[in-house]
Amino acid sequence: MKNLFARFFAAAFLAMSGCSQKVDLEAEKAKVQSAIDQFEQVWETKDMELFSRIMAHDADMVVYGSDAPEHWVGWEPLKESVEKMLPSFEKTKITIKERVIKVHPSGNVAWFSEVWDWDMVVEGKQVHSEGQRLTGVLEKRNDNWVFVQIHNSVPVR
Repeated sequence: MKNLFARFFAAAFLAMSGCSQKVDLEAEKAKVQSAIDQFEQVWETKDMELFSRIMAHDADMVVYGSDAPEHWVGWEPLKESVEKMLPSFEKTKITIKERVIKVHPSGNVAWFSEVWDWDMVVEGKQVHSEGQRLTGVLEKRNDNWVFVQIHNSVPVR
């Protein structure tokens, strides 16, 4: 009887482990990279529809911008602010440097950091902001990667 139980347990363990799918972390990393690229594209193209697709619409998502008052908790306040902000940006060009992306072994959570330089025209004036630091967390939901947390900062010079 003891031997039968051991065989049953071993067979059940093998069956369960054979059913678990391996996550292709490189493929997921490429999808995360695409979502991050789309985030930058939002600012260059002023595409609120794209912004809405790549952001979590959670009431408790958190975003910090580069200015002191730029702290949003929840999708709705962030959306309202970005809708007001985007029209003032013209000829926006973002250059990415030092990007690092990590995907959790589960394949459902990822985080990243990068340095990005901004060139744009705001209220008729050329603006160059070099060395901004951007970090964020994304979750895979319904097979799509969405931002659940973002932090952007400008280094002290």
